[in-house]
Amino acid sequence: MNLILFEKPFETIELSADDHRVQHILTVLKIQEGGVFFVGFINSKRALVKLVKIKKNGTCVLSIEAMEEAPKLLPVHLCVAMPRPHTAKRILFEAASLGVSSIYFFRSEKGEPSYCKSSLWNKKNYQERLKLGLEQSFATHLPKVFVLDKLEEILALIGVVNGIALDNYDADGSLGCKLSSSYEACYLAFGPERGFSENERLVFKENQWKLAHLGARVLRLETAVVASITIAAEKMGCWNEPTTSTLVGNNN
Repeated sequence: MNLILFEKPFETIELSADDHRVQHILTVLKIQEGGVFFVGFINSKRALVKLVKIKKNGTCVLSIEAMEEAPKLLPVHLCVAMPRPHTAKRILFEAASLGVSSIYFFRSEKGEPSYCKSSLWNKKNYQERLKLGLEQSFATHLPKVFVLDKLEEILALIGVVNGIALDNYDADGSLGCKLSSSYEACYLAFGPERGFSENERLVFKENQWKLAHLGARVLRLETAVVASITIAAEKMGCWNEPTTSTLVGNNN
């Protein structure tokens, strides 16, 4: 991980020896007293932190050295037909790493109903996958996640949007061609392993969504998600801002 996440900002904090973050700081990062590393505060800033002291009982005392704003979320939203749990974990991780604003999972007509019953959703374990994605990408802002029964519920909830459904069978153009640089935000929809049903395609069209493809190859869902987010962010000019961190120069 490239930073360690904390729920709330602090100036100074003590972490007990059994805190999993302490184990990471000491055994993985191998930080010693006086050493510095990066942390982030969920939906807030990121910071450079000094390990001030390691007490005899293993408690670590940390203090903030410098802070800066973390990258903002992209104006990209995902609508994903409920996939296998292990695939959903990958999507949650990659989408959080890339910085999407929200992810709507829904039960599709050709999908497997049992996927919705996974403990990943029942116990909100998906939050851990999002946090791992943020720690990897040196970011702090969590995407919002929704789990709904039907595609129609999502479309009713989000209203009229710039929506594009990824479809290998009925699309008449590529995602890059369907996107516009004038979009302030966009929604991207992905079907299950067996694809969207004819009824779902009709629902998209009735709601003025476009159908697009990612080329002639059939991609894994998580690959299609990453590729689509990248294309959308580039097309809308989301990555025109500088990426330099002011904290890195202080990490001596």
